[in-house]
Amino acid sequence: MKWAVSVNARRFTPVLIAASLLLAACNGGTVDRHALTNDAATLDSIACEGALLAGDVARGRTTTYFAREQAEELRIQSSNFADALARRKALPSIEQRIRAKARHAAVLASVLQQLHDHPSDHAVGAVVERRLRALGGCT
Repeated sequence: MKWAVSVNARRFTPVLIAASLLLAACNGGTVDRHALTNDAATLDSIACEGALLAGDVARGRTTTYFAREQAEELRIQSSNFADALARRKALPSIEQRIRAKARHAAVLASVLQQLHDHPSDHAVGAVVERRLRALGGCT
């Protein structure tokens, strides 16, 4: 099982670093089309990473501790996006799209919370994997 944690940690670390950098850049200013596009892509990446994690949970390929902690990190990231997109100033022409993306991020956070709450439940992992793949448009 040590191998599974090592492989998972190596697979997720670069994505976490990139997402953290993007989150740090998303704290202020007016949301324009470019920022919305970047934020949407990052949310899709978070969802797809969560789907990979949930798939590992569903198949018993990761530890409970790693799944719980990784799901929490992803949930925090998506929750931060939900908060930022709900509060930041927005171009009037795309404000509805931005607020909709904030709601999308909140749903993503909620689904990731389910994985955090049930990190060893294979059935929950399978359901969460399907939901996250749909939310992120993952292949």
